[in-house]
Amino acid sequence: MLTNLICKLFFILIRTQFLFSHASTNEDGLRRLLFDQRPYDQNVCPEKGITKVYTNLIVLQIESIDEKAQVVTSNVQLVCSWCDPYMSWNISRYNITALSVSPDYLWTPNVVLVNSADEKFSHNREHYALILRHDGYVRFMFQDLWKTICKVRLTYFPFDQQHCTIIIRSGGHDSHSIKFIQRRPIERHSFIRGEWELIHSYMKITEECVSDSNQANYSVVHFALILRRTQLYYVVKIILPFALVSFVTLFTFLLPPETGEKLTLNVTILLSLVIYLQLISEYIPKADDETPILTLFCNANFGLVFISCIMTVYVLYLHHRPSIAYVAGVPFYMKLILLDYLSPIVFGKQNLSGKSQKVIRKSADIKVLRRLSNIEKSIRSIFSMRSSAQLANHQSVELFRCLQQMKMHLRKQHASSFRLKYDHDIKNNLLKIENKQRLDEWQQVAIVLDRLFFLFFVLAMPCTALFFLSAHFSGVNTFRSNSSKIKIDSADAKCYLYYRPMLT
Repeated sequence: MLTNLICKLFFILIRTQFLFSHASTNEDGLRRLLFDQRPYDQNVCPEKGITKVYTNLIVLQIESIDEKAQVVTSNVQLVCSWCDPYMSWNISRYNITALSVSPDYLWTPNVVLVNSADEKFSHNREHYALILRHDGYVRFMFQDLWKTICKVRLTYFPFDQQHCTIIIRSGGHDSHSIKFIQRRPIERHSFIRGEWELIHSYMKITEECVSDSNQANYSVVHFALILRRTQLYYVVKIILPFALVSFVTLFTFLLPPETGEKLTLNVTILLSLVIYLQLISEYIPKADDETPILTLFCNANFGLVFISCIMTVYVLYLHHRPSIAYVAGVPFYMKLILLDYLSPIVFGKQNLSGKSQKVIRKSADIKVLRRLSNIEKSIRSIFSMRSSAQLANHQSVELFRCLQQMKMHLRKQHASSFRLKYDHDIKNNLLKIENKQRLDEWQQVAIVLDRLFFLFFVLAMPCTALFFLSAHFSGVNTFRSNSSKIKIDSADAKCYLYYRPMLT
């Protein structure tokens, strides 16, 4: 029993070794027949007439976009397939379906990057092998880091979309020898999302003249990539903090002017925005011909805060006017517009007029007359004292008459001097009352203007966000509408339908 098991294992081992050696011998023999024992020129197109090269692009990642240099660095895989009927064999004889071949043994389309921004030609493709099938089908796929020239539009930064194109053609064969055909759509299933996202792509194949003599046309492939920048970082780190700091400006108009902190708060906000602008300047790309909407947004908010400082100074000047001997009154048009019409609208105090000058003067006259009547009564009580006894003679009568005249004279002198003194006091009191009324009116004007400035900023600050809405409505559907018209049927090389095996 044990002997039979050992014999079976030995037989299986011998057979497996024989099969592997036979397969290895077949592949070695096939390689010698294909590449050593037959003449083959790698510079000659494999097909008679025009060789059809089926190509497609796989975008792995957008590494970076240099806005200043207008250069896009992308990590891509280029796939090319064609038929090489001279490199076909009979699968039933050699029992091999495909071989991995170095690019030095087969013809390749020698793809070059037309709009390359790299100083040196990349030789990275030499490290990738070709797949050769038994029917002559050849597939060459290599990965590389391409730097291409792209016109970067920064008007709608950071909500911008870029339309970049990768242009390739054959470096040594014109359109009479090679014709590129779309193999498959641009693949992006393995796209690694970084700062940029690939939202749409399409391919366009044309024939263009690239020589000075206008005699050679080349089959040129345009891989169009529509990229969109990820906005979350810029919204969270730049736009939202800047908007919140600017929004605090509204509360400066709600502070009463008597606090004395209105201007302090405004200047503090202005200085904080200056420091914040210095910090975010390195995140905003620099361009001479275009101004990003993020820059316009920051400048607009900074300008509003600056204007609020000027408005606050003006309001404080109106509210704290100097108390001089004579205060100028509020102009009639300001009193009519601000105090009569706008004051009830902005919830300010209505224009309460004080007593008129006539009423004030009348009350002062009544007060003076009352004081004069009291003095007159005192004088009359002094001079009206008579003795209960009858005057004895004529001299006493004359003396009483003289006293009456003296009383009348003193009354006139005292009343005139008292009138002059009180007229002067009345004028001073009237001037003080008028100045106080004018100061109250100026303070009322300051409060109304403060409320109007608050309403103006409530409307103006949200309007700065319209810059970003313009990017949404003008830059989204432009590229899609252009690319949706381009439709090319995809295919692949089918060598088994047209050629028979060369090695039978």
